[in-house]
Amino acid sequence: MRTIVVSLLKGGVGKTFLATHLAWYLAERDGNRVAFLDLDPQGSSTRRLAGERAGWFAADLFDPEARLDLTDAPGITVFAADPRLQMVKAAADVRDFLGRFPALGAHFDHIVIDTGPKWDELTLSAMAVADAVIAPVQVAEDSIECAKMLLTALKKAEGARGGRKVDFLGLLPSMVNPFDRREMDNAVKLARAVGQKLMFPAFIKARPTYKHSAEQHHPVWRETGSGAKAAADEIRPILAEIVRRMDDRRLSAA
Repeated sequence: MRTIVVSLLKGGVGKTFLATHLAWYLAERDGNRVAFLDLDPQGSSTRRLAGERAGWFAADLFDPEARLDLTDAPGITVFAADPRLQMVKAAADVRDFLGRFPALGAHFDHIVIDTGPKWDELTLSAMAVADAVIAPVQVAEDSIECAKMLLTALKKAEGARGGRKVDFLGLLPSMVNPFDRREMDNAVKLARAVGQKLMFPAFIKARPTYKHSAEQHHPVWRETGSGAKAAADEIRPILAEIVRRMDDRRLSAA
């Protein structure tokens, strides 16, 4: 089992889009069994994955009394967000999650976790079990500050992991308008501030097709409207590179 967390301590940067598309992409490969954990109380990913298999609630992983009847099945199993996630506020909750999470390993090949826009016990729990983290980021004026906040959070998470490093795959510029000079200037500033090693070597353009596919509860490569092929040709190589980086780093660590 490999666990990838999609996170940035800011809302509206495309976390849900990237997390759901990564889950769809992984599920299409060789009959993979993918668990999707929605740890954002807003539940955007849960709504977007409405067409996938409903499993349990993500909050159940914080409740040692909750029953988890896990079954092996290909495709995506959604651990949905519900109001109980807002009650996760204590270190004991994090410990309960860390105790229950390994049980997923026998039933899933991949875990994708979507997180909320702030540093709290939910985000800490996700980081504590992550094999890898990818961070979509808008190239705005505050991008550098958001990136610094995330890197600080990763350090905190490593403390909860007993010092074990989090494999950070990079900052992935998202919803970029390549014709906006100001955005392109901000992208250059961000790369200079964090260093090229922390920047993912691609970016996701702002496209109406992405929004439409989300509303239809399916990945953009299942769209048939105008711009669908260009969108699919853009996002699939990015998802493939994320998976490749995870594979390569797992092999190097073996």
